[in-house]
Amino acid sequence: MSVLTVKVDGRTHTVDVDPGTPLLYVLSDELQLNGPKLGCGLGQCGACTVILNGQATRSCITPVSAVGSTEVTTLA
Repeated sequence: MSVLTVKVDGRTHTVDVDPGTPLLYVLSDELQLNGPKLGCGLGQCGACTVILNGQATRSCITPVSAVGSTEVTTLA
């Protein structure tokens, strides 16, 4: 486990998770956000889409460690 800081929708959060944990699981399980949903789990359906650096990103296949200091924008 690692302590990581993620900025989501303008708020900074500190989480203690495995760096390889999919961003979707951090958003839903650790931060209790309901916007991104698990659909196919393969990054194909788009239910888990968030915005990173102005790009649509599938959070089910993006490890939380890849976010770094980038702000994550979810469906509000």
